[in-house]
Amino acid sequence: MQLFRHGEFWHKAAEMAVSPAPPDLLLAYAEAQAALARLADRVTLSPVRGPLQTRIALAERQALAALDSLDLPEDALTVDARGRVATTPYDLTHWKQAIGQPIALTALAHDPAALLAWLGADQPRSTGGDSLLTAADRDPTERLAAITRWQKAPLPPTPPLLQAARMADLWRQHAPLGRGDRVASLLIGDRWGAGRWPGSSGGLTALGLRHAGGLWKIARGGDLDRLWLDAVRVGADAHLETETRLRAYAGRVAPHLASRRRLGRLKEVILFAMARPAISSAQVAQALKLTSAGAIKLLSIAVSEGLLLERTGQASYRSYAIPVSQPVPGRPAPGRRRRPAADPFAADFWTEEDGFSGVEQRSGAAVLDVATADHFPSMRPGELEP
Repeated sequence: MQLFRHGEFWHKAAEMAVSPAPPDLLLAYAEAQAALARLADRVTLSPVRGPLQTRIALAERQALAALDSLDLPEDALTVDARGRVATTPYDLTHWKQAIGQPIALTALAHDPAALLAWLGADQPRSTGGDSLLTAADRDPTERLAAITRWQKAPLPPTPPLLQAARMADLWRQHAPLGRGDRVASLLIGDRWGAGRWPGSSGGLTALGLRHAGGLWKIARGGDLDRLWLDAVRVGADAHLETETRLRAYAGRVAPHLASRRRLGRLKEVILFAMARPAISSAQVAQALKLTSAGAIKLLSIAVSEGLLLERTGQASYRSYAIPVSQPVPGRPAPGRRRRPAADPFAADFWTEEDGFSGVEQRSGAAVLDVATADHFPSMRPGELEP
């Protein structure tokens, strides 16, 4: 995967006689990049950006696990008090430690040791660092040599989103790790492509590919380019739809809470629930430093007023969720939304400072707790980091 800089780029492009891209591929690239730009605005400026980024991280981890042929149970992931997603031993996804973690583009392209460490595949078998190692797995020294061969393999110069697809495909052909190379290729491709924009924690492309069938595993050339670009667009659109639904829910709930004579800590409960697929009274009590009875009372009020839904319907071990469904990638939202008259990113009820640390909400600068621009800095197309 030999990459080129500046004048060398044009020299090699002339040598390889790169033909002009077909119009439909140019359109697909433009649509994918536009969707990523819109998502970057939402995760930076949306009044519900805190819960949004938590749900983005959860959705992408689930997509990566699905493409790794795993069913991720609910207890495989946890969300801390700041809305950051963490994995548990129940998550068996290959190379899960790389999800949402930073790596420089130059290291990705030229530093085999840094890439191996980023994936967490640099532990020797004798240390017992990876409980899933088998006799067929490659030793780290063998992996380093294989990654070096992958990095030195020539690729024609292309824009970042297309280059990401070809890098991922080349990785699957080389299979440097010996296992889990499918997930590793998606993490690498996403970091090189969609990960340049805020809004991906490593699995945005996987989210789109998950609902595109298995053709991407065997596609080559222009077919793979189109499938990859469509997956980027679909994954970004799914996150945008999540933001729209969260913001609509917040818009419905805010007047209701503002009209209450005594708000108490009900707003904190709603914010806590918006960042999670489901919550329990024990989680609320621990996060908000309440007694068990106090947490149950707040949740009962929220359910009785239609702010939360009770999912279990049983006397004990009840769980609750906000009445917002998870969007299905690739499926258009019902109806056509009109452009709102007011600025959707204007400071409102949900951006007020109230001292609650469950999900940070600040006006102005974005709060990027879950694998956003702080982790994956925005880059100009085709530019390597210094």
